[in-house]
Amino acid sequence: MKNILLIRRDNIGDMVCTTPLIEGIKRTWPDVKLTVLVNKVAQDVALNNPYIDELYVYKKSKHREKGESALKVYLQRLKIFFALRKTTFDMTILANPVPCKYSLRLATMAGAKKIIGAGTNPAELTIPLAKEDFNGAHQVEHTFTYLTKLAPSAVAIPEVNVYLSPQEKGEAEKRLADKIPQDARVYGIHISSRSAKRRWPVESYAQIIEKILQDPKAHVLLFWSPQGALDPNDVGDSARMQSLLQQVNSPRAIAYPTSSIRELIAGLDRCEQVLCSDGGQMHITAALHKRQVVFFGDTNAAAWHPWSGQYAILQSASGDCADISVDEAWAAWQKLQAAS
Repeated sequence: MKNILLIRRDNIGDMVCTTPLIEGIKRTWPDVKLTVLVNKVAQDVALNNPYIDELYVYKKSKHREKGESALKVYLQRLKIFFALRKTTFDMTILANPVPCKYSLRLATMAGAKKIIGAGTNPAELTIPLAKEDFNGAHQVEHTFTYLTKLAPSAVAIPEVNVYLSPQEKGEAEKRLADKIPQDARVYGIHISSRSAKRRWPVESYAQIIEKILQDPKAHVLLFWSPQGALDPNDVGDSARMQSLLQQVNSPRAIAYPTSSIRELIAGLDRCEQVLCSDGGQMHITAALHKRQVVFFGDTNAAAWHPWSGQYAILQSASGDCADISVDEAWAAWQKLQAAS
């Protein structure tokens, strides 16, 4: 193969779980030109990936900037597809492990002739994969099945990875230079989840931060998402963070606001161990190969657990993270720390 197009139109966690497939393709065919098409939300996960030869980013209309017209978004998308049509791709991979008519539409717009993807219609897909054709239980294994079907021999599944530039790492270090001494132990806590059932109470976070800070060298970076919750009446994570800072009231509990996923990646990279809920932040932490304790609500942990790095999962019988006690979380935190 000379040219492969990979399309993934999902969110942050899905894109992180696709990085082993991307690496596996280049390890199988080192000379292939791998072009990747992602949406704006997943862009920050794909940036700087050394296994991607060319990255195209399109924007969904619902993600357009304030004041940006839908027409402008569609015109930018057309430019991308005109550019893609200049290349004849030997294979186009719809990396969603479930049927996705939108990914198929994107492939058609890109001029793809040979397509492998989830589905059962041979008129639409050159190599259709039914549900039972996908390997394993995890999203990474499902996604990697595409390479398993195409490769001439078996390929080991790599780790998930994200890649920071030296400049990004330097900016994160500079940002914390006057707040954290060189010999400090830096931990991370991310309080956000769009789903209420996957969100641990602020009061519980405050209690566990106090326990962590009993170590005089410990410093805790506090992360939250500026994105809103699913409930339109939710107070928002900015308000929750203000409440948490007031409850902890320590200069070693440091708010780390982020305006992009790249800033979040750089901040989490400074941490040796993280406490968070299942979601994009968990997958980013895994892609940085950090230790983490994760609150799972009603998510299928077998399908979505961190693929890389050491981790402990906390999940209540009710599927509500509020039912997980501080003592349970602290025990899991200490056990993971001791195993490092």
